[in-house]
Amino acid sequence: MINVLDCSFCAALFLPHDKSGEVLRVFRAFDEAAEVLVPVCFWDEMTELLSAGLARGRLKHSDVLEIIRLLDLYHFGTDVSFGADHTSHILDLSQLYNLSPSAAVYLELAVRKKAALGTLNGALRAACVKAGVELLRKP
Repeated sequence: MINVLDCSFCAALFLPHDKSGEVLRVFRAFDEAAEVLVPVCFWDEMTELLSAGLARGRLKHSDVLEIIRLLDLYHFGTDVSFGADHTSHILDLSQLYNLSPSAAVYLELAVRKKAALGTLNGALRAACVKAGVELLRKP
């Protein structure tokens, strides 16, 4: 099965969140055959999140380096779709489901790959339900 994960979902692994336990159970349930994809913007969003954690004193530099190392262990496949057609599709999805374009990127990838989506973003979760995209849940 193909899975798409967004930054909010992965961040709950290392930042306190009321869904951290559920996210951890989902990650533990992934087997070696599980394919996990993220769009290329995931890495920029993760950098922003880690940088904000440093600036707010929630994370130390050594914590950030360890988080990056641990994320790398998952060997996420990075989808690098781009261009005019891709941008147009993202804009269409963001308008149709009232999402930010950055959230619509994850929906587009999940729809295109017929994947389940892991997100803690409420608007994105609602859009998945409307679009018929399976949401990752604890096993």
